[in-house]
Amino acid sequence: MSQHPSSVLLNGINISEILNVQKIHDNLYSSGQPTVQQLELICQAGVSTVVNLALNDADNSLIRQHIYEDRAVLELGMHYIHLPILWDCPSASQALFALKAIHHLQDQLVWIHCADNWRASSLMYLYRRFYMKMPIEQADELLHQVWEPDETWTGLINAVAMQLQAEQFNY
Repeated sequence: MSQHPSSVLLNGINISEILNVQKIHDNLYSSGQPTVQQLELICQAGVSTVVNLALNDADNSLIRQHIYEDRAVLELGMHYIHLPILWDCPSASQALFALKAIHHLQDQLVWIHCADNWRASSLMYLYRRFYMKMPIEQADELLHQVWEPDETWTGLINAVAMQLQAEQFNY
């Protein structure tokens, strides 16, 4: 399901090798777990804030390799925000909180990631639809470039979409 982009540049730096990388807009990118070397590239490209949606789960070997991501990001001079969302039972209120936090950072160059870019791309689908006003079909296509959400994550997406629609209706 995931596609490896031919070339993704961020301020002239090739970031194509980062797992499931996607440009959301000029100030927002998402991916799977970057390595320390990839975090260095992200920093060189001008990213000011890294948002991690994955848990620091000792059972996940990918995360275990990067358990000190917070230190690496901070030592590179970037800001680090950890907003973990459970994989098996994601919370709509936590997802909504993460979306609002990311939207609040819209004037900064932000990198949002999780282990495989499945959590992050699900939230970025919602971000594209409700904050960027992207047509559903286009947002669907971009989400499906990364993964096909299962029943749990489809339910989360629908629950958060209903909340965001209600908020927009109330304005």
